[in-house]
Parts: sequence; structure tokens; C-alpha cells
Amino acid sequence: MPLSGPIRHAYICHICGSDHVTRDARAIWDLAAQNWVIETLFDQAHCHHCNDRTQAQRVVLSSPNTFAAPERGGD
Repeated sequence: MPLSGPIRHAYICHICGSDHVTRDARAIWDLAAQNWVIETLFDQAHCHHCNDRTQAQRVVLSSPNTFAAPERGGD
């Protein structure tokens, strides 16, 4: 059953389709909030399934636990 409300997204590996991807970031201490906040999010992504660099591809969630994988063209 599709989700109601705002559209939610996931990020997947453009090679294998795994959603176990991470990105590096730089955090800075926010004195007023008394918490670490992300200052810079770096472009490079890493897939922990492929164990290699990847491009994180944004996909729409089609249920609370699954996403609509993009169509793969003639690979």
C-alpha cells in the first residue's frame, strides 16, 4: 500500500541497488544548540554492499520499507 502524506526518499547505490550507502561530512559544534551540526556534506558516497565508491541515487519510497527502484536501461 502506498504511503500517504509527504513523499519520502531513500538513497541507493547506482551499481547494485543497495540502500546501505554512506557519505562523509564535516560537523561543527553549535554553541547555542549545544550539539554537533553538519557544516559540509561531501559529494563522495560509499556502498557497503559493493564495498566501493558509488553515486548515491535518490529513489521514492513506495512503502515504509521498500523503494521504487529506477528502471535500468539496457545494461
